[in-house]
Amino acid sequence: MGLREGGPASRSSGQTRTDGTGHMIGDDLINNLPENSGVYLFRDKEKEILYVGKAKNLKDRVRSYFKGGRKNSKTERLLGKIDDVSYILTRNETEAFLLENNLIKEHQPKYNIVLKDDKTYISLKLTLKHQFPALSITRRIQDDGALYFGPYPHAREVRDVLKLLQSVYPLRRCTDAVFGRRTKPCLLHPIGKCSAPCAGMIDESAYRVMVDELVDFLSGKDEKLLKGLEEGIEKAAESWNFEEAQSRKERYLAIKRLVERQRVHQHLGKNRDAWGFLIEEGRVTIALLSFRRGVLISKRIFREPSVPNLDEALSSFLYQYYSARPVPDEIVLSEEIADISLLQHYLKERRKEPVRVLGPHDTRAADLVRLAVENLHEVESPATLDQSFKRMLHLREPPRRIEVYDISHTHGSNPSGIMVVFQDFKPKKDGYRVFHIREAGTEDDVGMMREVLTRRLTDEKIAPLPELIILDGGKGQIAAVSGVLKTLGMQLDIIGIAKGERRRRMEDMIYLPLRKNPLMLPRSSPVFKEIVKMRDEAHRFAITSHKRWKRRDDLGSSLEAIQGVGKKRAVALLKHFSSLEAITEAGVEGISALSGFNRKVAEEVVKALKNSV
Repeated sequence: MGLREGGPASRSSGQTRTDGTGHMIGDDLINNLPENSGVYLFRDKEKEILYVGKAKNLKDRVRSYFKGGRKNSKTERLLGKIDDVSYILTRNETEAFLLENNLIKEHQPKYNIVLKDDKTYISLKLTLKHQFPALSITRRIQDDGALYFGPYPHAREVRDVLKLLQSVYPLRRCTDAVFGRRTKPCLLHPIGKCSAPCAGMIDESAYRVMVDELVDFLSGKDEKLLKGLEEGIEKAAESWNFEEAQSRKERYLAIKRLVERQRVHQHLGKNRDAWGFLIEEGRVTIALLSFRRGVLISKRIFREPSVPNLDEALSSFLYQYYSARPVPDEIVLSEEIADISLLQHYLKERRKEPVRVLGPHDTRAADLVRLAVENLHEVESPATLDQSFKRMLHLREPPRRIEVYDISHTHGSNPSGIMVVFQDFKPKKDGYRVFHIREAGTEDDVGMMREVLTRRLTDEKIAPLPELIILDGGKGQIAAVSGVLKTLGMQLDIIGIAKGERRRRMEDMIYLPLRKNPLMLPRSSPVFKEIVKMRDEAHRFAITSHKRWKRRDDLGSSLEAIQGVGKKRAVALLKHFSSLEAITEAGVEGISALSGFNRKVAEEVVKALKNSV
């Protein structure tokens, strides 16, 4: 790319001056920077990257941060931490744009907007980089060269469509690991659900034809796909290749039925994404309305911290979003973004076709801009939501850190308590914990909750303490945890969410300490919806964790049964490899390299696992 890296322009030498806000800035910090296009990196004293930005003129851009004038609080904090600036020169602005976003994804600086994985919605993933791509469902979007379609709000509908697509396009369904070692067709091949590329039953070019048609369909190019299939039928018939003509005709009819079924609720129109941006002190809230064939199919809200440079942040956010997702025909923005031509060029390269980006002053986009902004104002921002929590739940202070607890077991086996954490109403997944029950009886849900909270609140490694604890349970659980807090001399707010009694036994009710009856919150209130959402996330994590541990137990039992393994070696295998597929892939050499294993035992393991596949 013709990049050239520059060393730090330290502020520790040269004369110092203030930027008008009290920050002392060394002249060399700016004067040593070139007047070229490139990317600049602000670092702290520990050399951690605080912020990454791009510039047409590096010196002018960096100088703008240290001029006098009013700045938001986050920019103030950033300026107070900058110890040096390093830079990377690029040949042009386009290279700077791409490099900036690659560095943001790699380093995830604190003061940049970084698009996090969103596992709320379901997407379809097509592994295009593989010689024989596979289509599957995922909730994790990664920058791995695959093509992602979605996200879609309704999982059941997506699964139904996937089944139909798999019957029309029999792509492989196995994992890359299984595909790599399979030499015979699986059971799906005889019933027409897999084309068996693993066994050479279809060549790469014929397989790619199916993949290309599938991409057209999922990208909303129904007419192009159907027209191409019609032309293919005619060509095959003219060439007397009636088997190919019949195959294409079956695909044509199946796709036509699928398209007509979808259009029961849709009218023809363009694929558009409408973005609304709301900039408030301390936070940026972003709304995305996704229209496919002219119909709104989903709404998503992103809450991000405020940033020093809004133009850079918004273009970077859009780059991150579309780097692993299909690009629509049109993108509508509620805010003007500087260097929009760079983003448009990138989107065109991604889509292989021109993409129209419309700003807020374009009359063609006025209705969609207004709709996107209206959706933003319907969302209560965390800055006001925490105050609503405090007021409606009678809390001591607005909650910034919230911990939610749930108990999970299967008919009394493998009992555990889980903790999920929300920071500023966003999941903080590195804070999630699982507590395996040690003392309480498995029939005693209240006792198990008491044990979990006692262990959490006395564990100094888990910090900080929350402003609010939400329990999956009612009066009994609240009383138990209140007792724990009293014993420990702590004052923390607690609420419980559980099904009501008698006529309200199917409704979620909110319980507070020292209150006989549940708190009657409006079902439509943001506070109630947020509590339910948090409880549901706790349920999801509890189920996932429980399944994971049960699977490990089952795997452990299978491994223990292998001659020469036993419990200790089974645990070592699972700790190192985590799955049977990984153990099989490691082979004799990989297994025998583990502490406590020899070649003979490794051969027994590989033999047993291969026989079980």
